[in-house]
Amino acid sequence: MEKAALPEEIIEHILTFLPVKSLIRFTCVSKRFRSIILSDPKFAQSQFQAVRDRKTLDHRLLYSIDGPRFESLDLKTPSFGDPSSVRKLKLPFPSPSSAVVLLGSCNGIVFLAFAEKIFYMWNPSTGFFKKIPHPGFSKIDNELLFYGVGYLPAADDYRVLVVSMDCIDVKNEGAIYSSKAHAWKTLEADVLSIISYQGTFLKEALHWLDTQDEIEAFDLTQQEEHKFRKMLLPRAFEDGNFSSVGVFAGECLSLAHCPMAAADCILVWVMREYGVRDSWTKLFNLKFSDPPKDLWGYIHRAVLVMETGIVAGIYVDGNDKDLGSVKILHNEDKFSFYKVEGYWLNCIQYQESLLRIDD
Repeated sequence: MEKAALPEEIIEHILTFLPVKSLIRFTCVSKRFRSIILSDPKFAQSQFQAVRDRKTLDHRLLYSIDGPRFESLDLKTPSFGDPSSVRKLKLPFPSPSSAVVLLGSCNGIVFLAFAEKIFYMWNPSTGFFKKIPHPGFSKIDNELLFYGVGYLPAADDYRVLVVSMDCIDVKNEGAIYSSKAHAWKTLEADVLSIISYQGTFLKEALHWLDTQDEIEAFDLTQQEEHKFRKMLLPRAFEDGNFSSVGVFAGECLSLAHCPMAAADCILVWVMREYGVRDSWTKLFNLKFSDPPKDLWGYIHRAVLVMETGIVAGIYVDGNDKDLGSVKILHNEDKFSFYKVEGYWLNCIQYQESLLRIDD
């Protein structure tokens, strides 16, 4: 009796329902499966669109620990912090330097800068990587001040913004990378007040906090005149131990804020209408009756605010030795803490995908 064979388009459609982790395992089934999963850009796009439409994207935190060593942590798993939720990752290329900056991520593609001179894009799920040209800063010892990554679907173009400072002349230099052009374009960047390093991407713009308790926004769709614009924080905003801009539910700017007067409290605000100050709404107030002292010594930044009320953050103690991530549940007075070994920690959120950026 002859075996029934499904048409290939049906097989590919079935595969789009699977998470990236399972698909990577299936590359060992056959050469054809490997070709579809790792080399077919149409399938990669279909799979990513399918899981995004079903809201089943796998959200993870990527850590770069001094070395550099890389770990990936599952954000949604109930066993947050358990070794089963952590993956050890290796770069698919020789590390040019032990100093690495995670510039940002879009659609599962992570952008890296080694010693702020050598740039790469990398998909931690598939191992895809590609070297990016140097932005052409005038001094080789320029220090990166702030940066960000975004994806423009209409142009199918990934954009990377980096702003550096000439430490000798105290002069800022900026550049924007286009994956489509595979080239950088210089720009004037006289903004000195930005205090957050990594930009938050929303509405085709990058957002950072500044020293004036405002948000600096930069539109990545601009072709000629590149300028920063300001957005105001909530009227009830007060000075605090830390503040962090993020994205809530994929469509609203969020602000995680720890007031100076309440070290055991994190306020989470959401800007319901983009660009409208009076639309800031306090979403929830995370307060612990008895927070552990070694966890609240110093809060580096909040990383992710989700609809479930989960906030993931990076924390260190007073000695800058205990690094890790804490997952806080909104409606429960409890948390999960994942500790990492190291003295310098960089992290970004990314979504697992099969996507790549080809020449």
